[in-house]
Amino acid sequence: MLHEIDDLRQERHRVDVRPATEEVPPVLAVFDAVLSVDSREYVRRVRDVMSVALDLAVTESFDDEELPTERVPQWFSEVSSASEGGIAEFARRGKERYHEKIEEKSWDLQWWLFEFDPENEARGWAWWDVTQVGDRKVRIWTDSWGESFFACNELRWLLHTAGADEVSGPFLTDASEWIREVSGS
Repeated sequence: MLHEIDDLRQERHRVDVRPATEEVPPVLAVFDAVLSVDSREYVRRVRDVMSVALDLAVTESFDDEELPTERVPQWFSEVSSASEGGIAEFARRGKERYHEKIEEKSWDLQWWLFEFDPENEARGWAWWDVTQVGDRKVRIWTDSWGESFFACNELRWLLHTAGADEVSGPFLTDASEWIREVSGS
């Protein structure tokens, strides 16, 4: 799936501002994250990394071998590097949980950022929203264009390394579930 620049701008906006309920697609894919950290801090971390990645997607040329990384939060740069030193405890723990669950190598920072190349057809999701569903549990909502099976390990990497002990999903759900959560009904 190609991500058009206008779509990426809208996705970037949704990272900062909850979308209007009338904008929601009929079906969303949801991930549930059980956290080892404070939920507000966790959501901030996830949003910060997503903001940088989507900013790069709409402003940078992906023809170069490397993307600028100055704005990437330090904790994410460190956990996504070959070095084992200096990794924040929550990120190290999330990295371990990711490997237990996914059983693939760690994501290199540049490799991870290149997943947001507008011409990359592999990223099968777009950010929609995040909601808190418990003291240490959040729900991450994505638009997968109605697909139940899609490439999303780069998202799982971020969700785990931001401080999740467990990430389940994706599960397709009717958009009315998201509307109920954000409206509190």
